[in-house]
Amino acid sequence: MSAALPPELSPRAAGGPPSPAKRRWVTRVTTALAAVVFLTSTGGWVMATYYDVKLARIPGLSGLSGDSTGPLTILIVGSDSREGLSLAEARKLGTGTAANSSTGQRSDTMMLLHIAGDRKSATVVSLPRDSYVTIPAHTDSAGKKQPASKNKLNAAYALGGAPLLIDTVKAETGLTIDHYVEVGFAGVVNMVDALGGVDVCVPNAVDDWRSGLKLPAGKSHVDGLMGLSYVRARYIDPTADIGRMQRQQRFLGSMFQEATTAQVLLNPVKLNAFLAAALDSVTVDDGMSRDMLLELAGEIQGLTPKDIRFLTVPLSDVNLATPVGSAVEWDQKKAALVFGSIESDQPLIKEKKGPTVQVAPADIDVQVLNGSEVDGLATTASTHLDRAGYTIAAAPGNDKRGDVTSTIIRYDPQWNTSAKTLQAAFPDATLEEVSGLGSTFQVVVGTDYVKPLKVRVARKDNKLGSSTAADSVCG
Repeated sequence: MSAALPPELSPRAAGGPPSPAKRRWVTRVTTALAAVVFLTSTGGWVMATYYDVKLARIPGLSGLSGDSTGPLTILIVGSDSREGLSLAEARKLGTGTAANSSTGQRSDTMMLLHIAGDRKSATVVSLPRDSYVTIPAHTDSAGKKQPASKNKLNAAYALGGAPLLIDTVKAETGLTIDHYVEVGFAGVVNMVDALGGVDVCVPNAVDDWRSGLKLPAGKSHVDGLMGLSYVRARYIDPTADIGRMQRQQRFLGSMFQEATTAQVLLNPVKLNAFLAAALDSVTVDDGMSRDMLLELAGEIQGLTPKDIRFLTVPLSDVNLATPVGSAVEWDQKKAALVFGSIESDQPLIKEKKGPTVQVAPADIDVQVLNGSEVDGLATTASTHLDRAGYTIAAAPGNDKRGDVTSTIIRYDPQWNTSAKTLQAAFPDATLEEVSGLGSTFQVVVGTDYVKPLKVRVARKDNKLGSSTAADSVCG
């Protein structure tokens, strides 16, 4: 698919060559890394030189822009590397160890992390490992040229490592990939343990011998080993890898929530342990310099959980029959919208203006009363409220008071939640509780009347199946 914008329209094209500096949160991959990156921004730059030395780097990665200014997109890969796991941990997880693993290293999780150019938001898009894609022509490890072929996305990593995976993701998404981050199993364990554990949630009790996941129904606080089991488990969801990716996204959100609490940020020992564990566990491209980490960390330190949005690339078929087995197929039209928004650095969800309320105007009955000597003011205000979507329950009239200046909202305390909607619409109004008034609100307008502000009803956006790091782990 081709979701990239023409060079003259791309935000990346403006401003001349990039200056080296900026980027590095790099850490959050696989289910867990994402939290590191965000957390690094909250204070880890104090020991930048120390952390810079700890980072392992992959030199000469092709296919990366190396950009460090403006919008940044990072390919984050959680590999199934056992490096760093103890024998006991490997046995408990049923993974084998780095020494006895007979299979090559594979990409277990793939995500695209996009940091907005204004550094006020970030988006994480999960890419299913079984996505049916075209792997570009390449030269294999034996030096033999291989033609382009259709295969599952994780085959790109197995066939050509990070370079071929980068080229494949770029071709399928149309995105500019600026940097690359990779983390193994041990990284997840160490980061979660450094935080003191994180919250996870399962709808039903689970005892999965394949992954080692054993949890009661509902919310649990888990350590690193059980956290890794939670994000690795592939047979506990009826939707298989789709459910697994949703768990990974919730896990990342939970990690970020935990990492940005005062108990971590204001505890130098705990913060240092988390950052050290994170950076000890990741491998990055050699374009991620210390100066880049410093600058980016300072720029994104204001991010909050609600500023980080997660979603899975939209799918049209989750059981596609192919020559390489069952695979998943992307919904090309919706995927193009997602990747087009990322490449043009536009928000996936356009936030509507106006205060957020729980009760919609249409569910609120109102009567407008004129509390001033301005002729026709109640009729005017009633028309404004009608156009704003409120239900006009009675004809406008006159209040017994005639000296009202600012708007007064009279309401029965039984409907106090609905009253918050009117209060948001008239922020300067005075609220008066009137027991027994019933479900109809009285809006008394005065000489300083201004028409109501637009409000928006808080509801989870499901158009793209997205969520934020602020959402409940049991959402």
